[in-house]
Amino acid sequence: MSEQEIKALTQKWSNGWDVGDQPFDGDVFREIFAPGEGAIAVFDNVAGGIVEIRSVEAYINTWRPFMAPMTQWNVVLEDLEVRVSGEMAATSFKIRGTDTRGPDGAPVPFLQRGTHVWARSAEHGWRLVHEHLTAYSEDER
Repeated sequence: MSEQEIKALTQKWSNGWDVGDQPFDGDVFREIFAPGEGAIAVFDNVAGGIVEIRSVEAYINTWRPFMAPMTQWNVVLEDLEVRVSGEMAATSFKIRGTDTRGPDGAPVPFLQRGTHVWARSAEHGWRLVHEHLTAYSEDER
């Protein structure tokens, strides 16, 4: 059951990015990430710079301004693998832009490889505690 729960949560995370032409709000991530300041460790590439994020609110607030000018944002989750060990789990995956467009309507092709670490608690169930995404490679698009 844990593996299926993690797969469903990872798909929910992916769906949070698959907003089409609707404004990105990121609210769904509150149901996925561990709550509280310092509860998560996220390292990501945002607008060409590396950021470190330690709370779900900071995660949402980091991505809202980046996503706000986007005119279209569709993604698909690929190659999801799940490993569960007791109260911890790890996932690896790819997330690919399928119809992503920037403020000027120009395509924004991307492929990212990702790793998530999940922790299970009695209070919250499975929650995401670590995320690491890598930028796409030109030869993998």
